[in-house]
Amino acid sequence: GTATKGTQRTEENLRWGTHTMQTNLIGSLFLALLVAVAWIATSNTTPELARALTTSRAGFTACPRVTRHSMATFAEAEKKPIRQRFEGRIVGDGMQRSRTVRVERLIRHPKYHKRMRLSKNYVVDDPTESTEVGDVVQIASIKPMSKRKSFEIVEVVRKVKK
Repeated sequence: GTATKGTQRTEENLRWGTHTMQTNLIGSLFLALLVAVAWIATSNTTPELARALTTSRAGFTACPRVTRHSMATFAEAEKKPIRQRFEGRIVGDGMQRSRTVRVERLIRHPKYHKRMRLSKNYVVDDPTESTEVGDVVQIASIKPMSKRKSFEIVEVVRKVKK
């Protein structure tokens, strides 16, 4: 009785093993077919042949011809600078064309769940020197101007009352 059970399990394992091998083989063949179709579509063939090869019942869409130049211009067009934006209060104006802005944020303590106020000071560029201590301003990141100055004042949200 036990010999037949062991033999059955071995046959099942072999059957499942071949099934997995067949699935992997079919998947890799399909991937090779997709790569070949894409390569043919972008190679130096006639546009009609490329369109016919890439639009089939499998649901492929026609691939536009891609060159190194078109990829470079596409990358330049899509590249937008990611600018950090904060809102803070000016706490110092002792420097020429620069201000110190304190940005406060609230975080929740991981254990006690009390909200805590954390702050950080940023040295910010102010070329017009139109702001004074106490103004609430919005700042955004720029290319570093010096060791500590890499933000500029975008707009004055609220002027201090005199």
